[in-house]
Amino acid sequence: MLRFALVLFAAQCAFAAPQVQIIAQNIDEVPRPRDNGRQVNSYLGTGLFELLDGGDKKTVFILSIEHVISDLLRQPDSYSQAMGLSNAVALVGELAPSAPGDACGSADMVNAYASGNQGAIRQAVSNYVSVINTNIDTIAKLAVNPSSLRYAVGPSGNCPGGGRSYQFEAAWDRILESSNPYQIGLVNEEYCSARRLYTANSVQSNNVGAAISASSTAPITQVFAQSIGPVSNFLRAAISGQNVQGAAQAAKAAISNAARYI
Repeated sequence: MLRFALVLFAAQCAFAAPQVQIIAQNIDEVPRPRDNGRQVNSYLGTGLFELLDGGDKKTVFILSIEHVISDLLRQPDSYSQAMGLSNAVALVGELAPSAPGDACGSADMVNAYASGNQGAIRQAVSNYVSVINTNIDTIAKLAVNPSSLRYAVGPSGNCPGGGRSYQFEAAWDRILESSNPYQIGLVNEEYCSARRLYTANSVQSNNVGAAISASSTAPITQVFAQSIGPVSNFLRAAISGQNVQGAAQAAKAAISNAARYI
């Protein structure tokens, strides 16, 4: 049987449901972005997302976020590219395990950023590095041996409600305020989808909403901006399945080093 792909076209605002048209099409006829020679481009997102068996996990809002990430990765400025990389690592790291964990690490990052307290933000960034590095390890497993994640459960912390309640609106106000002209429209689209995930009943959706929110904050985007080379090399390695572990270690070292200067 020929496989089919669902092609999504969505336009949405902050409070309205997206207008969606679904077209069934032979997957072999769907054009894929190619690695165009730029260090960061949309291939890093679409290629990474194809590693996921997301048929039972990807809601329309998650598909919309994937589209935004791919668009961020093709922007000409490094800040948009860094946000796209950060979002891609967070999204795939969250969806790869068979069962969701909780969103404590992401919620702590979001709450600290929403507070505006620089001391709290620096501490949260330091703590969130472990979430990023766990996601990188998870992606490496997905690339090398997907079956190893079949019975895996996402990371668990110790926070009230599993991190499903946090300062969503206050954090996104700051995220939107820090956006540049290249990305403001895309970030607003991402806010709309993340808000739907935040208010959903599903734990998986809530966790993805928190992961996208945390990975979109300015401090985490800055960490990725200082680590673009190693992270983009890692995603290429994961997509190709070549030298994945070595690239993962280099990306984690770059992330950990960059976080010290935030």
